[in-house]
Amino acid sequence: MALCALALSSAAMAQTAEVTLGGYLAGSQRDLDSDFEPLEDGFEGTNNASHVNLKASYGTELLTGFAFYERGLRNDKAGIEPDRQLYIGADTAFGRLTIGKKASAYREAGERLDPFYDTSVTGFNARAMSEGASYGLSNLTNAFSRNGIAYTSPDLIEGLQINGGAFIGTEDAPNKKVDAAAGAVYSLKNFGGEGTVLSLGTQLLRIRNGSPFVLGNSRINDRVPVGGTPGESDNVRVHAAFTTPLYSLGASFEHIDVKTEAKARGYLFVAGTYALDEATRLAVSYGRLDFKAGSPALSGDGFSLGLFRRFTEHVNGYVAGRRVALDGPGDTVSLAVGVSISFSAKLYPRSLFSDSAE
Repeated sequence: MALCALALSSAAMAQTAEVTLGGYLAGSQRDLDSDFEPLEDGFEGTNNASHVNLKASYGTELLTGFAFYERGLRNDKAGIEPDRQLYIGADTAFGRLTIGKKASAYREAGERLDPFYDTSVTGFNARAMSEGASYGLSNLTNAFSRNGIAYTSPDLIEGLQINGGAFIGTEDAPNKKVDAAAGAVYSLKNFGGEGTVLSLGTQLLRIRNGSPFVLGNSRINDRVPVGGTPGESDNVRVHAAFTTPLYSLGASFEHIDVKTEAKARGYLFVAGTYALDEATRLAVSYGRLDFKAGSPALSGDGFSLGLFRRFTEHVNGYVAGRRVALDGPGDTVSLAVGVSISFSAKLYPRSLFSDSAE
């Protein structure tokens, strides 16, 4: 009995170490016709959020610590920092804790709904972009947030998770105020039959660092804690999704109340996908921005349509188009053909003690 107990204890406390190198290489050819970006008109080849990353982890079934670094390959047009993510964290039975620079839960809630994310038909502001979110999602769905402390719970009851976080300003931020985040997501499996998932959630961001994101200005953007910030503001996202093996539907509504603007901004985004076969899916989306006087002139309607194809486990391609009709400046139409390659390799797989626990 004692030997059995010792063996079970040793197995439970087996320690594993792992180092993984990963990456994502993506590019596209785009044709743009814009009423308000004449210099961008015509054909152009561009990088779409290509990056490499390195992850190291060490721990047991009870506690695993990890570190993650992600470096973006040069992309001046996107105006997004090359050091995308750098954080450490721990996974336990009580949830996940991370410290450093990474995508916020607010961003991730919108990113998951957008089938065109990181393609050349995106552009939260209707301009020519080559990575990030589609028209209809705010700039808080782009970039990465720094100086962050974030927590995500395990399932508190079946399907319910909560999250919270803080993004700490510095003297260069331009102040030492703390931006705060909170949210909750409820996921119900097999809601509409086997293999289906219904999820409902909300994310809140209270931003008190007043320097807004400036497109293409890394000197300013690298100092603000929350990526894609509109400046001092109170931000709410309500989102929902329903997925099945055949199709998916998703929607996001954002209420962005910027303190320097008289009226809050409204963002609406709706998207859907349909599997034509095991490797091909059709995607559509609609976005609406409702900005009042005193806000940037970005109000309008945007439509996207695309066909996505999985050629192998690691190679994907797409053909897509987007049209955005702004209420004031005019229209923009973009067409793109793109391909992406992902890879992952374990540099150091090792299991300590597990072979000797007999």
